[in-house]
This record gives sequence, structure tokens and C-alpha cells, in this order.
Amino acid sequence: MPTENLQRLAAVISEKRDELLADWRTQVMLLPGAAELDAPTINDEVPQLLNSLAEELIRHSEKADAEVRAVSAEHGLLRWQAGFDVTEVVAEYNILRCCLQELAERNGLMLFGQAARIVNTVFDEAVGRAIKAFETMMTIELQHRHEEHIAFLLHDLRTPLEALSLATTLLERSLQAEARNVPVESALSVLRGNIARLNDHIRNILQGTKGIGQTFKPQFTTFGLRQQVEQLIHDLGPIAELSQTKLTNEVPGEVEVYSESSLLEQVIQNLLSNAVKFTPQGAVIVGARTEGDGAVTCWVTDTGSGMTPDVLEKVFDRFETHGSPEQRGIGLGLPIVKEIIELHEGEISVDSQLGKGSTFKFRIPGPRTE
Repeated sequence: MPTENLQRLAAVISEKRDELLADWRTQVMLLPGAAELDAPTINDEVPQLLNSLAEELIRHSEKADAEVRAVSAEHGLLRWQAGFDVTEVVAEYNILRCCLQELAERNGLMLFGQAARIVNTVFDEAVGRAIKAFETMMTIELQHRHEEHIAFLLHDLRTPLEALSLATTLLERSLQAEARNVPVESALSVLRGNIARLNDHIRNILQGTKGIGQTFKPQFTTFGLRQQVEQLIHDLGPIAELSQTKLTNEVPGEVEVYSESSLLEQVIQNLLSNAVKFTPQGAVIVGARTEGDGAVTCWVTDTGSGMTPDVLEKVFDRFETHGSPEQRGIGLGLPIVKEIIELHEGEISVDSQLGKGSTFKFRIPGPRTE
């Protein structure tokens, strides 16, 4: 289409804008989301979009400019507030495209070549931005509902935790001195420590679910890894003894990690617990090293039952479990581990051979230097 015809199309859009909008509104009002909306609400940002399209045609540009992006994003937000679903957002842009085609034909113009490319570029950009804004609002709403649901569940969990704490206290007070041998004292210590740890996790999560977009923000510091691993091995000692599993800490004393202590504790505790569960009468070793760039690589190796390739492929998927019924959890431990490592901008992997054992290895970067 020659340049003068591009300018003619721009002029038609500007001069016949009200006619174009009226045709478009008539069809959009048939969409369920628009059934009870008045004309100004239906129009929304579309008049500005048409103005921008006319300007693009005059400039012979094939890229939607910043104004088009802003208009279409705002349109997506307003359509979400109006109660449209995402298919209706796409449909109304396609209706506008068809109405524009018909308007051009009524005025002796045909949309092809450069004009068609400009129109399609502007409309496609508008659709993409509107959908992205629309879906962002949907995500925020779902996140808000999810946070409310999690907060409710966590509040509900506090009741059995308080009962466990009270029962532990009664046991501590009731046991005679002669019954307070080393294994019993160790078991009570593990029970008390894990109750406190669960309460801390619940409090941290609840602090991060008080409003839309508010999440738990970890406070990263540098601390010794060996000491943390030693404490976790101590906590799991009674369970490992029952299954005759040997736990070994081979983390060098000089290895320091840059992390949030409670988060890294959750990672290692999950990996250790899993290893002990699948390694009766075997060995579990925790090791680590500091890399040249300051990152730390840590691994948990066991001599347990191992995994088949199909299980290995899905091991970090939510709600995936394997093993005997008494070994299966709910399938959230390893996915949470992966999410925590990714929060560090790190990586986690696993190698396993059926009947020979598994090695879970993760790498987290050191503190950034600006």
C-alpha cells in the first residue's frame, strides 16, 4: 500500500473512530463479561489505542511504541477488574481487528502489505500486554488466596504442636532419674528441638503471609557449615541408631556458606532424613568444599536402596514419592529443597544407582561483591 494510502487509513481511523467504536461495542456487549457494562466502561482504553495506531501508520513504523504498551497493559488490568476472563480479552481485540477491516473496506481501502503488518503488530502487541497484565492480576489473586489458605493451615497446626510440647514437658517431669539414660535424654532433646524448629518455621511463614505480595525475605549471613551439619546429625542420631545407619560429617571446618541459617538447615535436614530412611544398616556421609569463586558445593551420599531412572527423573516434582508405604512421605521435601536452593540462585542435582545408593549435591554461591 503506497504511503498516501497509509495516511488515508490513518485519517479514516481518526475521522471514523466513533463509528468504529460503535460497531465494536455492539459485538463486545455480546461477551458474558461485558453484558452489564456501559459504553464508557466498554470503551476503556480502546480509543487511545486507535489514536496510537493512527500515529503508527503516519510514521510508517512497524513497532508498537511505549504508549501502546502502556495503554494495552492498563486495558488488561481494567478488564480483569470488570470480570472478563482471558478468552474474552483476546476476543475483543479480534473483534476490533475485524471491525477495522470492515471500516477500511467501506472507505475503499484494503488492509494488506505494510498497512496490514503495522495493524497486526500494534494489535498483537496490545493483546500480549493486556493478557500479561490480566494474568499478573490473576496470579496475585491466586497467591493471596493461597497465602490465606496456608495461614489457616499453619494456625491449625499450632494446636497439635502445643499438645506435643505439653506432652514432652510431662514426660520430662514424670521420668524417674534412673530412667533418664542417654538414649532417652537424646530422644527428648530431639523431640524438643524439632518442636521448636517447627514453631519457628510456622512463625516465619506466617510473618510472610500478611498481605498480597509479601513474602518471607531471608537474611543471608556467612557461617560455618560443619557446625550446622554436626547439630543436625546429633538430632537425627536416635533415628539413625534405630535403623543402624552410620552418619558421618566430613565437612571441613573451614567451609563457610552464605545463606539464611534456617533455610539451609531445612535443606540438609531433608536430605539427611531421606538418606537415613532409605539406608538401613548402611552409611550416610555429608561432605562439602569451597570452590574457587567462593561458592560452596555440598553433598549427601548414602549406600541405600537407590532409585530407578524413572523415579530419578521426577524426584524433585511435587507429591512424587517412592519406596515402601512406610517410607513414603507426602512428596514435598525434595521440591522444597530445590526451591530453597534456587532461592540462593544455586543448583541441585542427584546421581543414583538402584541397589547402590544416591548422592544429592547442591551448589550455592558466595556473597556477591559489588
